[in-house]
Amino acid sequence: MKKVILSVIAVLSFAFANAQESKTVRFGVKAGANYDWLATGDASVYDLRPEVGYHAGLVAEFKMCDEFSFQAEALYSHSSFKFDGNGNTSGSDLKISEIAIPVLAKFHLVKGLSIEVGPQASAIIDSEAKGIYANTNLRKYNIASVSGLAYGFNSGAFVQARYVYNFLDLAYGPAGNNRFGIQASVGYKF
Repeated sequence: MKKVILSVIAVLSFAFANAQESKTVRFGVKAGANYDWLATGDASVYDLRPEVGYHAGLVAEFKMCDEFSFQAEALYSHSSFKFDGNGNTSGSDLKISEIAIPVLAKFHLVKGLSIEVGPQASAIIDSEAKGIYANTNLRKYNIASVSGLAYGFNSGAFVQARYVYNFLDLAYGPAGNNRFGIQASVGYKF
């Protein structure tokens, strides 16, 4: 985890130094909805009912040239899951609050439209589990890949749609329990 954090800091430092020379740094805010799935190893995925979560945070875009930029974000994200199937998970639920830091490469295709892709490091800051997951030992950090599309308007407003895939299981143990999901966001860059 330390290597990932140091790598993110190095990339951001390089991007910030280059962007300062060309005066193309834009800061902003964003908020939106999450819809995450949790693939559990000990129960059918059909037992799972994800609920709509939310995220909000800060954005910094470092434009390198007309076709390429880096975008770093610091987001607070909340996700929740309910297990209502016929199996042994019925009546269980799980809520997760985390800080996520995606560092994305943005490839600008046409005016306003861009593809975003890159890694995301996250750390769980709070969790609540009920039912059979009450004593689960959750992993406190995760690494994910992020990919999506963004459209920026001339006014500074933007919209985004993303897919996020976490590489590490949510809980320690032999049962696989990977998270993946989609995000839709709106924001404004100053």
